[in-house]
Amino acid sequence: MRVFISYRRDDSMVTAALLHKELAGRADFADAFMDIDDIGYGDDFVTAIDTALHQADVVLVVIGPRWLELLTARVRGDDWVRHEVATALRMREPGAARQRPLRVLPVLVGGAAPPPEAALPDELKALARVGMLKLDERALKASVNTLLEALQEENFEGKVRRLQEEQNERRRRMRARIASLAVASALFLAFSLNVFDLLGFGPRVATTIMLLAHIAAPAPPWSGEVVLVAIDAESERAVGRKFDPSWRSEHAAVIQRAASAAARTVAFDMVLEDPAPAAANASLQEALAAMHDKMPVVFGVQNRGADGNDVMLAQFAALARKGVACAGLALGQAQLMPLAAHRADVPGRRDDTGSSASRAPADAAPQGAEMIPSFALAAYGGGGRVEAVEGTGKLVVRVRPQRRTQSLDFYKVETLESPQPGCDALAAGDKVYSQLIDPYDLPALREAPQRIAYERVLAGDPGALALLKDRIVVVGTMLPGLDRIPMPWPADDRWGVELHAAHVDAIARHVAIRPLRPITEWLLMSGAALLGALVAHRLRERPRVLKIAALVGIALVWIAVSIARYRAERQLIGVPYDIAALALGAWLANRTWRRIPA
Repeated sequence: MRVFISYRRDDSMVTAALLHKELAGRADFADAFMDIDDIGYGDDFVTAIDTALHQADVVLVVIGPRWLELLTARVRGDDWVRHEVATALRMREPGAARQRPLRVLPVLVGGAAPPPEAALPDELKALARVGMLKLDERALKASVNTLLEALQEENFEGKVRRLQEEQNERRRRMRARIASLAVASALFLAFSLNVFDLLGFGPRVATTIMLLAHIAAPAPPWSGEVVLVAIDAESERAVGRKFDPSWRSEHAAVIQRAASAAARTVAFDMVLEDPAPAAANASLQEALAAMHDKMPVVFGVQNRGADGNDVMLAQFAALARKGVACAGLALGQAQLMPLAAHRADVPGRRDDTGSSASRAPADAAPQGAEMIPSFALAAYGGGGRVEAVEGTGKLVVRVRPQRRTQSLDFYKVETLESPQPGCDALAAGDKVYSQLIDPYDLPALREAPQRIAYERVLAGDPGALALLKDRIVVVGTMLPGLDRIPMPWPADDRWGVELHAAHVDAIARHVAIRPLRPITEWLLMSGAALLGALVAHRLRERPRVLKIAALVGIALVWIAVSIARYRAERQLIGVPYDIAALALGAWLANRTWRRIPA
């Protein structure tokens, strides 16, 4: 087969020479013609060109980025490329004096675009209607092999169009993949910045997954390690006065009763910062001093003074163990609970011993740095030391009085930009480790043995005291209008002390909701975006409603998988981000294919 290569020396000489070399090295195309190699000194140039054109079976018109520009510039002068192409197009017509029409194949190189018909002179307008093949110089041999297959086909132009469509298809797929990965990366950045959480969408989806995971599930278990001692209206009637700081004398009696019952820890979900009668304070101080080396007694803290220290009356500060009593909020949903906090460095702040406290920066707590526990963690660990093991997603708490250590998973860690509303014990700059509490996985805590009336313990009821043995006793108020926390539907609202007790119970049961690792989330988002692009590609000729139905079906399946994963492993998947990646991948794929002509 004889191939004539038409090209412009100012535009595509190197590519044309490489193409000629590849063709000339093959037996079937050894007669490939290129003027610079096949017209000798002294030969008539015009005669050589016309002879080669008449002998050729195929004319390859090599079109580079400047091909049309040079054609326009030489419209009134000698332009041998124009002569070659015009002659080839005339010889291509069925009526030409040839045994079979000449084949003309335009080859786009160097990123050149097909020349529009309107920009071509009359004798070359037919060129714009010929199927064009794009040649990739970076994979020249593969492109030449594709070209040879086209040359050997009987239906030459049909083959060229098919090859062009295949090339466009590959470009579409590549652009769709790149767009999908860009979508996944952008959404992963949004995931890292908790964008959907700030909009309130993320927590609602997570709560919905929790709810669906618990449909037809058995009632949540109780660890057996926690007892809630509740102060309610009946307790006020038994004591004979409304609940206020003067009850510290009653609290002292409860501490003594719990110690006599061999309770493990007593934790009061209340603060010791308000004034009270001197006798009440003295009774509590005496009880705390008596229990200091025998049974841990924990009180909550909710405020910090100007010096950065937690606010607690001086007479109790060295005796009571402390825990931050902040019931966490996840955009109005009571489920994100602080577990521990590494305090920001505050000049002049002192630790419990009175010495200056040196703290690491909040954004880089070193391994082994001591932190203040939450109320729940202080109750569980008896005020034992808490350490962060950086890079592991775990905290380690020393549990008293067993003198053992336990590792704890946390859901997220963040450096606060402002104090938590209603609880400035956590201040700006503090690095807070939190656990996510499932509002549908809380123990009942409404009757014995989980819950005992305060007045029964105060009175020394033997049946009540027997339920305190070796248990963590959480004491708090359940009075109308005090510390009532709304829970997502259909869960019942809870008092703050119930939420703290439930948190202690979850720690005791070693139940912790965990997020996926960041790299896993990114891979899931990337896979979702690529899947969306694939669906858009496969169904591109189908009705739009079918594509939407397919994407919705995939999203529902993914939600079902997320529910099953959570139910089995207590692990939450970033469903909103994955579904957004699926939808955006499909949308970008559609736009990408529309921009690349078929």
